[in-house]
Amino acid sequence: MSTRTTVDDASTETSDGSLSIAKDDLFHLLQNGRRRAALRYFAAQPEREEFDMRTLAEEIAAWENGIPVQQLDSDQRQRVYIALYQSHLPKLDDYGVIEYNQSRGIIRPTALTALFEPYLATEFRTETADQCITVPNDRSAFGIATVRSLLDR
Repeated sequence: MSTRTTVDDASTETSDGSLSIAKDDLFHLLQNGRRRAALRYFAAQPEREEFDMRTLAEEIAAWENGIPVQQLDSDQRQRVYIALYQSHLPKLDDYGVIEYNQSRGIIRPTALTALFEPYLATEFRTETADQCITVPNDRSAFGIATVRSLLDR
């Protein structure tokens, strides 16, 4: 079976046409809330083949601020727009998850976008309950020893 790997080795296409992405890369991309929001936005509209970057930025800004798009001010729009434009959309494009025409502001999800959907059903915490550590507000030697013992598990 032959495989074709993208330039940055992020995604792989096998001879049968299926696509895959390394789990570490998938979770790296899901690490940021704005990238998750963009992927959710695409997943919510599977019939669309193309998205406008400005509209995406406005929707994400509205979600982040808990207000309708019509109530956004220019600073709220601009903060999200710049982050998407300079960082998040190019990163998703580098990994082959989207095709991003930065100069035209056009985004096209790829087949890899669907691989993220199971992780986007609900907002998730980065840690599970059994990974959370509650530490007493105690700076004594006992408190520090307790923290170290918890981290060494």
